[in-house]
Amino acid sequence: MSNASLVNSNASLAISQASLAIYLGESYAEIEARSGSTVLLKKTFFLPQTSLKSILNQHIKPLTTEHTFSSVYVVTKYLDRLKSFRLGGSVIQVLNENQENNYTFEDSTCLSLAAAALIIPLNKTFTIDHLKTELERVKKTNAEANKVVISLSQFTDEQLASIENFFIEQKFSVFKNPEPENLNSLRRTLINAGSEGTKEEIVSEITACLSRDDKAPEIHFWVKNKFQKAFENIDLYFSADQFLHTLFFNNKKDLLIHTDLERWIVMKNKTVPVWKSPWGNVNYEHIESESIGIHPFSEVKIHSSGHLVFSKVPAAIEPGPMLAGRSVKTLVVDAFYKTISKDDNLVQLFPKLAENTLCTKIESQFKVLEKGQAHYEEPFDLKIIQDFVVNKLGYDILLHKVKEDRLAWTGHLNILFKKLDNAVSPFSWTAEIFKRI
Repeated sequence: MSNASLVNSNASLAISQASLAIYLGESYAEIEARSGSTVLLKKTFFLPQTSLKSILNQHIKPLTTEHTFSSVYVVTKYLDRLKSFRLGGSVIQVLNENQENNYTFEDSTCLSLAAAALIIPLNKTFTIDHLKTELERVKKTNAEANKVVISLSQFTDEQLASIENFFIEQKFSVFKNPEPENLNSLRRTLINAGSEGTKEEIVSEITACLSRDDKAPEIHFWVKNKFQKAFENIDLYFSADQFLHTLFFNNKKDLLIHTDLERWIVMKNKTVPVWKSPWGNVNYEHIESESIGIHPFSEVKIHSSGHLVFSKVPAAIEPGPMLAGRSVKTLVVDAFYKTISKDDNLVQLFPKLAENTLCTKIESQFKVLEKGQAHYEEPFDLKIIQDFVVNKLGYDILLHKVKEDRLAWTGHLNILFKKLDNAVSPFSWTAEIFKRI
């Protein structure tokens, strides 16, 4: 082979650098890969019908033959999935003897953060052999337990170090409560520990897909006001809101209206000091927001009295709206199927909308709802439902008394509200991510 041929062959095998942006929501994901200014791939997905692992392996993995992904940038709302569950099923607590249930003192009506059977009480005369025996005991309850919260007061630094090292040797993720006498601090530490598995899952799936020659990509999550590699897991519950806040309130807006598949909210340019989490109050400063309008996943149905109602509790993400092709429940967002079917990003979320049979099914469902309102001469048809939903959102916005030029809009579903002032389209999480790296 000539020298010229070798040069050409090596050039063809050259690997270029690339970056990956991910928005990982509770119900949908958006990914975009770029090499320099070149967009290699950009797609959105409805998560109940796939997973981050599948998305990466099917769409990003093939790109690694020609590109090395050295950096990944993630904005997430995915941990909201945990808010309906008890945490701590795989978390061992090491606590002062006689303080085993302290974390529940403030509010016993909240979801649990710990399993009583996984608590190891210690006093200052403990030995490592005693710790081994206690670990064997709790492992009988849950052999998969692999996280530990250490919340001990009046122990020496040497004792605390020996306890921590013991669990590290046992391959545990260790979380230390910096203020053992502070119940709020204990609750925060337990949330960090209980959320570790979900964070680990995200990181491991990205790493498994993009690692090259045993070198893993750097994974940055949006925390507070920038992308970071080091953070508390509790920070990830606010990643998406903090990202939106930075985008729009840096432009001196007073109010942000965010309308996407998961929620319709108004976000204020102010913070609140306490998070009223499902597991109890935690001191955590975060952006103030509130729900407005009708939830996009609220079910549209006929009340026993014969009139149309919207459910107060939104439907589950799985199977989702009829738009996704599997649900038999009619949700608010389904009422806008025609508008959604004309938007490129949203059609990627719901590809079955391209099928006439699905559109016909949705149309028929709303006809059934219309005819089911037996006591009304002019029942709510599809058009009236759409107008009602839009006007309700508009009314809730007006209550905040903010001038139009001080109001910002974002979210994939802002296209549904074009008749309202200032609603604009399109919005892309990943495009905004790339502006900030």
